[in-house]
Amino acid sequence: MASIKLQGSTSGEITISAPAVAGTNTLTLPAETGNILTDGSALPAIDGSALTGISGDVIASSLGTSDNTNGYIRFSNNLLINWVRKTSTLQQTITFPLAFTEVYGAYTGADTTTTAYINVRSLSTTQISLGSQGALITGWALVFGRKT
Repeated sequence: MASIKLQGSTSGEITISAPAVAGTNTLTLPAETGNILTDGSALPAIDGSALTGISGDVIASSLGTSDNTNGYIRFSNNLLINWVRKTSTLQQTITFPLAFTEVYGAYTGADTTTTAYINVRSLSTTQISLGSQGALITGWALVFGRKT
């Protein structure tokens, strides 16, 4: 099984896994903190049928272990995942390392154990604007889409 892990700077991690053979897959994100934005009709079916030969079909940047580096992963079927770091400003607009042709949605997570959270103010194919409801907190946004 192939996996991608995105880890927070102090705790928490998101693991995206795909089995070695085609089949039905489920992407599960932590429910404790974060938001998923989508209108429900924009997401394609994620059934694993297009995930073949994954080790040779991945184009990636910034997949190292740096805690503060924006990056992306692009699959041969044009699925693109960007991750970006929000610093401790109230609102911040961040340009993606690789722009989307079509954006599907975003998940955010704060680097805190308090009730503070990061929200998405706006989302486009080239950038995301993040806010933090009056709290100076840091965190991450994980954004899904296509690049054709």
